[in-house]
Amino acid sequence: MLNLMRRALARLRARRHPAALALPKPPGHHAPQRPPHHPESPLDGDASRLVRPYLLAHEQQQARRERAFLREMAVTS
Repeated sequence: MLNLMRRALARLRARRHPAALALPKPPGHHAPQRPPHHPESPLDGDASRLVRPYLLAHEQQQARRERAFLREMAVTS
């Protein structure tokens, strides 16, 4: 039982400090440059075919919300 507890504690320590198990980076190693996560300007749906489906879904969701809001306002008035 004591041996089992020691192994469990060793696993927990390894999870808490994974950097201690990692190999050091070779000299001269640099992280790759990544683009910013938030571009300066919003994405243009007409300029990119990949953006268009998401833009359409957003516009449809916005229209549904507006219709629901107007229905709610008509019911309460």
